[in-house]
Amino acid sequence: MSRRRRGAAAGEPAEDAVEPGPEPEPEGRAARRKAGKRPAAQAPAGRGARRRAQSRPKRKGLRIVAMVTGMALVVGGGAVAYLYFQLAGNIKSEASFTGDDKAAALGVEKADPFGRTPLNLMLIGSDTRGNAKDCKLGGACGDAAGARADVEMLVHFSADRSNISVMSIPRDLMTQLPECTDPKTQAHTAGGFGQINSTLQYGPGCTDTAIHKLTGIPVDGFAMVDFGGVIDMSNAVGGVNMCFTDRLYDKNSGLKLTKGWHDLKGKAALQFLRTRDSFGDGSDNVGRTSATHLFFTGMINQLKKAGTFTDLPALYKIANAATNALTVSDNLDTPLKLVNLARELNKVPTNRITFTTMKNTPDTTPGLSGKVLEAADAHQLFDAIADDQPLTKGKSSSKKTSSDKAQASAAKAAANVVRSTVAVSVENGTTVSGRAADVLAALKEAGYSQESTSGTSGTPASATSLTYGPGQSAAAQSVAGVLGLPAKSLHQGTSDGLVLVIGPDWQSGTTFGKGAVKKTVDTQAALSGTHSQTAGTDRQCVPVSTEYTQPGHTPQMMFDDHPEVPDSAS
Repeated sequence: MSRRRRGAAAGEPAEDAVEPGPEPEPEGRAARRKAGKRPAAQAPAGRGARRRAQSRPKRKGLRIVAMVTGMALVVGGGAVAYLYFQLAGNIKSEASFTGDDKAAALGVEKADPFGRTPLNLMLIGSDTRGNAKDCKLGGACGDAAGARADVEMLVHFSADRSNISVMSIPRDLMTQLPECTDPKTQAHTAGGFGQINSTLQYGPGCTDTAIHKLTGIPVDGFAMVDFGGVIDMSNAVGGVNMCFTDRLYDKNSGLKLTKGWHDLKGKAALQFLRTRDSFGDGSDNVGRTSATHLFFTGMINQLKKAGTFTDLPALYKIANAATNALTVSDNLDTPLKLVNLARELNKVPTNRITFTTMKNTPDTTPGLSGKVLEAADAHQLFDAIADDQPLTKGKSSSKKTSSDKAQASAAKAAANVVRSTVAVSVENGTTVSGRAADVLAALKEAGYSQESTSGTSGTPASATSLTYGPGQSAAAQSVAGVLGLPAKSLHQGTSDGLVLVIGPDWQSGTTFGKGAVKKTVDTQAALSGTHSQTAGTDRQCVPVSTEYTQPGHTPQMMFDDHPEVPDSAS
């Protein structure tokens, strides 16, 4: 009796059918070994059997390739996971705000018509000597007064990520400071009039709050680096090529260089960034700040030219140094977030990255020589940044990303919404009476359904939100665009309809923040007196001061009088 193999075609011999013969072959490998003979090679019977016989070596090869590939993926994936967790373990983070009203302390970003929002980050250079490594690098180690912010730069990424504006805040600026408590040390200040760099002793979040109080610009987070971090970062990028108009020796920072080009890395980079007296007009607020801008210009251009952002080994090296060197706000506390931030930077052409200094004027108060105050027209630059106005007129990249296409598609869908068919339930989640009625009236005036209603939220809201039902994304985008709501305020729910809950971050007015409509800003006036330059200025030399920046000596005289001091870049 024969057995047909499963799936054999009718009329086709089964693969394992027993054919009649004078002496059946012993079945199985054990039986064949016992019989002492190998099976005779026979042509496979039937087309199906022939196909299988022909494909066996290939399939076996495929199985081997699949096994090897799988092992490589497992090993490679494990390596990637290891590197990722190593970077994650390096990161130090702190809360950017720990009080009760974050929106009031740090501001709220305004969305553009596509629902995109700008990103404003504080880059803080700390003079802290909190460990042995930093103490060896100079300065007042163990200073009881606590950390100070030697560098304060507000970095503004535009909502469409086509341009970046960097505004330096003079470390010697005297202004009204906020009340703060350091979440780590519990050090507390009641605020009041003081020097802005002193806020760092109450935590970087206090510095963020002070900058918002001063400028009105929302601050979304921070990245802070100390002395040792500057050295590690400059080494990781391979140094920054800088040019100097003359020889100099600055005894306070230790920087000593000949005229011309030098690669600054390690301790030389730190000495450069700490030099206060020997550049430009010899002031901290112009000479040093402008030199710092040139340093970052050189670094950005070097990274872009080297293709670092697409060179994974080089990117990892820098990421490893950065995660070890930086303390970041809690919204930047993963390697992926930091890498994505670097990629956002890489997208922007250098001629669309603008460095400026806030407008300031000397403080003539007795005993405050060298300090500065906010200039009367400083708000022009503040307003330009707060309203997401580009400070350069260079062309942005014409390449469309998938995100850009999705945003354009969403904007087109929102524009096609028939407003009179969209009803919105507006609820007041604040303690300010009449908020829902005011916003409802504005929506009806804008053409939305007269069936829209207003009322009071059952519980206090933590933030403004617009919840929409399935298939109502375009309607929600339409309402958000009219009210100026940021994309983060929109949430899809499971129930039909649009519900707008007004939170404590929207205390007045009928548009969120200052509204969706931007002011017209005179860019030329905003930049006047700010010593602005773009990162496209790649080969500019740092002007060395020719004044007596140290008692009876110019930087050039100091260089000549101290041949025993080695050059910093040698």
